[in-house]
Amino acid sequence: MRDVKAPSARRPTLRDERAAVTRRRIADAARRLFRRDGYAATTLRAVAAEAGVAVQTVYAVYGSKAGILGALREGVVSQPEAGASFEAAMAEPSAERRLALFARSIRLRWELTGDIVAINEDAAMADAAIRAGVAEAVAARWRGIARFTRAIEDDLRPGIDVERSVALVHALTLYDLYAELVDIHGWTPDAYESWLAAALVREVLGTTA
Repeated sequence: MRDVKAPSARRPTLRDERAAVTRRRIADAARRLFRRDGYAATTLRAVAAEAGVAVQTVYAVYGSKAGILGALREGVVSQPEAGASFEAAMAEPSAERRLALFARSIRLRWELTGDIVAINEDAAMADAAIRAGVAEAVAARWRGIARFTRAIEDDLRPGIDVERSVALVHALTLYDLYAELVDIHGWTPDAYESWLAAALVREVLGTTA
Protein backbone atom coordinates (compact mmCIF):
# COMPACT_ATOMS: atom_id res chain seq x y z
CA MET A 1 0.00 0.00 0.00
CA ARG A 2 1.31 3.41 -0.93
CA ASP A 3 2.12 5.70 1.99
CA VAL A 4 -0.11 8.74 2.21
CA LYS A 5 1.74 11.82 3.36
CA ALA A 6 0.00 14.39 5.49
CA PRO A 7 -0.42 17.68 3.65
CA SER A 8 2.27 20.16 4.56
CA ALA A 9 1.39 23.63 5.79
CA ARG A 10 1.23 26.23 3.05
CA ARG A 11 4.33 28.36 2.95
CA PRO A 12 3.71 32.09 3.13
CA THR A 13 3.89 33.81 -0.20
CA LEU A 14 5.53 37.16 -0.88
CA ARG A 15 2.04 38.65 -0.94
CA ASP A 16 1.32 37.18 2.51
CA GLU A 17 4.54 38.63 3.87
CA ARG A 18 3.81 42.06 2.45
CA ALA A 19 0.29 41.97 3.89
CA ALA A 20 1.71 41.09 7.33
CA VAL A 21 4.20 43.97 7.13
CA THR A 22 1.43 46.39 6.17
CA ARG A 23 -0.77 45.14 8.99
CA ARG A 24 2.04 45.64 11.51
CA ARG A 25 2.88 49.12 10.18
CA ILE A 26 -0.73 50.21 10.60
CA ALA A 27 -1.00 48.75 14.11
CA ASP A 28 2.30 50.33 15.20
CA ALA A 29 1.30 53.70 13.76
CA ALA A 30 -2.08 53.58 15.51
CA ARG A 31 -0.42 52.60 18.78
CA ARG A 32 1.88 55.63 18.62
CA LEU A 33 -0.96 58.02 17.82
CA PHE A 34 -3.39 56.54 20.34
CA ARG A 35 -0.70 56.95 23.00
CA ARG A 36 0.27 60.47 21.96
CA ASP A 37 -3.06 62.03 20.99
CA GLY A 38 -5.64 59.79 22.60
CA TYR A 39 -7.98 57.26 21.02
CA ALA A 40 -10.89 59.63 20.43
CA ALA A 41 -8.76 62.32 18.77
CA THR A 42 -6.98 59.94 16.40
CA THR A 43 -8.54 59.51 12.96
CA LEU A 44 -8.00 56.66 10.51
CA ARG A 45 -6.67 59.22 8.06
CA ALA A 46 -4.01 60.18 10.61
CA VAL A 47 -3.18 56.51 11.16
CA ALA A 48 -2.83 56.00 7.41
CA ALA A 49 -0.51 59.00 7.10
CA GLU A 50 1.61 57.82 10.02
CA ALA A 51 1.85 54.32 8.54
CA GLY A 52 2.55 55.60 5.03
CA VAL A 53 -0.41 53.83 3.45
CA ALA A 54 -3.69 54.89 1.85
CA VAL A 55 -6.63 55.30 4.20
CA GLN A 56 -8.49 52.74 2.07
CA THR A 57 -5.81 50.24 3.04
CA VAL A 58 -6.47 50.84 6.73
CA TYR A 59 -10.18 50.23 6.18
CA ALA A 60 -9.47 47.09 4.17
CA VAL A 61 -7.12 45.63 6.79
CA TYR A 62 -8.86 46.58 10.04
CA GLY A 63 -12.23 48.05 9.14
CA SER A 64 -12.25 50.65 11.92
CA LYS A 65 -10.35 52.16 14.82
CA ALA A 66 -12.03 49.61 17.07
CA GLY A 67 -10.65 46.86 14.84
CA ILE A 68 -7.12 48.16 15.28
CA LEU A 69 -7.62 48.50 19.01
CA GLY A 70 -8.92 44.94 19.25
CA ALA A 71 -5.81 43.65 17.50
CA LEU A 72 -3.58 45.63 19.86
CA ARG A 73 -5.54 44.32 22.85
CA GLU A 74 -5.09 40.75 21.64
CA GLY A 75 -1.37 41.42 21.53
CA VAL A 76 -1.40 42.11 25.28
CA VAL A 77 -3.29 38.90 26.05
CA SER A 78 -1.11 36.73 23.81
CA GLN A 79 2.26 38.42 24.45
CA PRO A 80 4.67 35.51 23.73
CA GLU A 81 7.55 36.30 26.11
CA ALA A 82 5.19 36.89 29.03
CA GLY A 83 3.18 33.81 28.12
CA ALA A 84 6.29 31.63 28.07
CA SER A 85 7.33 32.88 31.51
CA PHE A 86 3.82 32.24 32.86
CA GLU A 87 3.82 28.66 31.58
CA ALA A 88 7.31 28.13 33.03
CA ALA A 89 5.95 29.34 36.37
CA MET A 90 3.06 26.89 36.17
CA ALA A 91 5.52 24.02 35.62
CA GLU A 92 7.89 25.03 38.45
CA PRO A 93 7.59 22.81 41.57
CA SER A 94 9.04 25.36 44.00
CA ALA A 95 6.40 27.88 45.14
CA GLU A 96 8.95 30.67 45.63
CA ARG A 97 10.53 30.07 42.23
CA ARG A 98 7.07 29.87 40.70
CA LEU A 99 6.22 33.31 42.09
CA ALA A 100 9.52 34.71 40.78
CA LEU A 101 8.77 33.45 37.27
CA PHE A 102 5.24 34.79 37.53
CA ALA A 103 6.63 38.19 38.54
CA ARG A 104 8.83 38.08 35.46
CA SER A 105 5.83 37.34 33.26
CA ILE A 106 4.03 40.37 34.65
CA ARG A 107 7.09 42.58 34.19
CA LEU A 108 7.44 41.47 30.57
CA ARG A 109 3.76 41.97 29.79
CA TRP A 110 3.71 45.52 31.16
CA GLU A 111 7.15 46.45 29.85
CA LEU A 112 6.32 45.36 26.30
CA THR A 113 2.60 46.09 26.02
CA GLY A 114 1.51 48.04 29.09
CA ASP A 115 0.89 51.21 27.10
CA ILE A 116 -1.83 49.33 25.22
CA VAL A 117 -3.63 48.74 28.52
CA ALA A 118 -3.66 52.50 29.12
CA ILE A 119 -4.83 53.10 25.54
CA ASN A 120 -7.73 50.69 26.03
CA GLU A 121 -8.77 52.33 29.28
CA ASP A 122 -8.77 55.71 27.53
CA ALA A 123 -10.73 54.30 24.59
CA ALA A 124 -13.34 52.66 26.83
CA MET A 125 -14.10 56.02 28.43
CA ALA A 126 -14.56 57.58 25.00
CA ASP A 127 -16.48 54.81 23.25
CA ALA A 128 -19.04 52.63 25.03
CA ALA A 129 -18.88 50.07 22.21
CA ILE A 130 -15.32 49.18 23.21
CA ARG A 131 -16.10 48.48 26.86
CA ALA A 132 -17.20 44.89 26.32
CA GLY A 133 -13.89 43.99 24.68
CA VAL A 134 -11.92 45.67 27.43
CA ALA A 135 -14.04 43.93 30.07
CA GLU A 136 -13.32 40.55 28.46
CA ALA A 137 -9.58 41.26 28.51
CA VAL A 138 -9.82 42.10 32.22
CA ALA A 139 -11.79 38.91 32.81
CA ALA A 140 -9.12 36.90 31.00
CA ARG A 141 -6.51 38.41 33.33
CA TRP A 142 -8.59 37.42 36.37
CA ARG A 143 -8.89 33.87 35.03
CA GLY A 144 -5.14 33.61 34.52
CA ILE A 145 -4.42 34.86 38.03
CA ALA A 146 -7.00 32.48 39.52
CA ARG A 147 -5.47 29.55 37.62
CA PHE A 148 -2.02 30.47 38.85
CA THR A 149 -3.05 31.00 42.48
CA ARG A 150 -5.07 27.80 42.72
CA ALA A 151 -2.00 25.90 41.55
CA ILE A 152 -0.14 26.96 44.72
CA GLU A 153 -3.11 26.58 47.08
CA ASP A 154 -1.23 24.12 49.31
CA ASP A 155 1.57 26.67 49.85
CA LEU A 156 -0.55 29.67 50.81
CA ARG A 157 0.30 31.28 54.12
CA PRO A 158 -1.88 30.27 57.07
CA GLY A 159 -5.12 32.17 57.43
CA ILE A 160 -5.44 33.19 53.78
CA ASP A 161 -7.78 31.48 51.33
CA VAL A 162 -7.58 31.23 47.56
CA GLU A 163 -10.09 34.02 46.90
CA ARG A 164 -8.15 36.50 49.03
CA SER A 165 -4.89 35.38 47.46
CA VAL A 166 -6.30 35.96 43.98
CA ALA A 167 -7.36 39.46 45.01
CA LEU A 168 -3.90 40.19 46.44
CA VAL A 169 -2.09 38.91 43.36
CA HIS A 170 -4.39 40.91 41.10
CA ALA A 171 -3.83 44.12 43.07
CA LEU A 172 -0.05 43.72 43.25
CA THR A 173 0.23 43.09 39.51
CA LEU A 174 -1.97 45.89 38.15
CA TYR A 175 -0.47 47.86 35.27
CA ASP A 176 -1.23 51.12 37.09
CA LEU A 177 1.17 50.08 39.85
CA TYR A 178 3.89 49.21 37.34
CA ALA A 179 3.40 52.58 35.62
CA GLU A 180 3.49 54.42 38.95
CA LEU A 181 6.78 52.84 40.00
CA VAL A 182 8.57 52.68 36.63
CA ASP A 183 7.23 55.62 34.62
CA ILE A 184 6.67 58.11 37.42
CA HIS A 185 9.17 57.17 40.12
CA GLY A 186 11.92 55.98 37.81
CA TRP A 187 12.29 52.37 38.91
CA THR A 188 13.94 50.09 36.37
CA PRO A 189 11.89 47.12 35.13
CA ASP A 190 14.43 44.88 36.87
CA ALA A 191 13.82 46.67 40.17
CA TYR A 192 10.07 46.32 39.72
CA GLU A 193 10.39 42.60 38.99
CA SER A 194 12.53 42.02 42.10
CA TRP A 195 10.15 43.99 44.29
CA LEU A 196 7.10 42.19 42.90
CA ALA A 197 8.63 38.74 43.39
CA ALA A 198 9.47 39.56 47.02
CA ALA A 199 6.04 41.10 47.65
CA LEU A 200 4.26 38.05 46.23
CA VAL A 201 6.33 35.66 48.35
CA ARG A 202 5.65 37.74 51.46
CA GLU A 203 1.94 38.29 50.93
CA VAL A 204 0.98 34.96 49.39
CA LEU A 205 3.35 32.49 51.04
CA GLY A 206 4.06 34.39 54.25
CA THR A 207 7.80 33.93 53.89
CA THR A 208 10.76 36.07 52.85
CA ALA A 209 12.37 35.50 49.46
